[in-house]
Amino acid sequence: MLRIYRDCKITTFPINFRDILKHYGFRVYSYSTLREQNEEIFELCCSYTNDSFRWKDIIGFNEKAHNCRIAFSLMHELGHVILKTKSEMLCDIFASHILAPRILVHKFGCRNAEQIHDQFGLSYSASNNILSDYKAWFDHICYTARKPLPLEQELEMLFFQAHAEYKPLKVPRQKKKRLTKRQREMDERAAFFQEQRLIYGEEYVFHILEEQWIYGNSY
Repeated sequence: MLRIYRDCKITTFPINFRDILKHYGFRVYSYSTLREQNEEIFELCCSYTNDSFRWKDIIGFNEKAHNCRIAFSLMHELGHVILKTKSEMLCDIFASHILAPRILVHKFGCRNAEQIHDQFGLSYSASNNILSDYKAWFDHICYTARKPLPLEQELEMLFFQAHAEYKPLKVPRQKKKRLTKRQREMDERAAFFQEQRLIYGEEYVFHILEEQWIYGNSY
C-alpha cells in the first residue's frame, strides 16, 4: 500500500482510483461502454459479477452503482493483481485499506462512520466496517504494539509531507532504565483498562483511550 501511495503521489482524499489503475496499465470501461465496443467481454463480465470484472488489462464496472461502490469494486480488482491472489476476502481487505488506511483514519481524527464517509468518500456500509476495524487496530496498538508499524508511520509521513500545516510528533529518546519503568506503567494501565472493560463495556474503554491518544486528555 505504501508503494502505491508513493508511486501514484496520493496526497488527497477521496483517492483518484482511476489514476491509480491507469498508472498500473489498466484500461477502465463502464459496462455500457464495453457492450458497445465488445459484446463478448461485456457478456463475460456480467456472467461473473454485477459490480466489476477484470480481463487481462481491461477492468469493467457497473456505472449504475454509486460512485463509492465503484471505487471499492475497482480497488478490489487491483487487489487481485497486487496481492496475486484469487481470494475475494483478501481483496476486500486490500480495497478497504487502500481507500482508508487506518493510520490516516486516526490522524484525521475520524471517530464515527459519518466522519469516515465524509473524509474518505466511502459508502456508509464500508465506513461502518472500517470504523470497527480501526477500533481493533487501535486496541492492538494500545495493548500490544504500543505504536503503529514502521510502514504505517512512513505512510503517515509521506501523505502529510505535502501539507504545510502538518508537524510530526517528536518523541524524545529515553534511557534504558526509563524504558523499563515505562513498560511497567503500560502493563499496569493495560490491566486497569481490562478491568474497566469488563465492568463498563468495550465502548467506554475505547472512548477513554482514544481521548488520551488523539487529543492528549488525561483521566
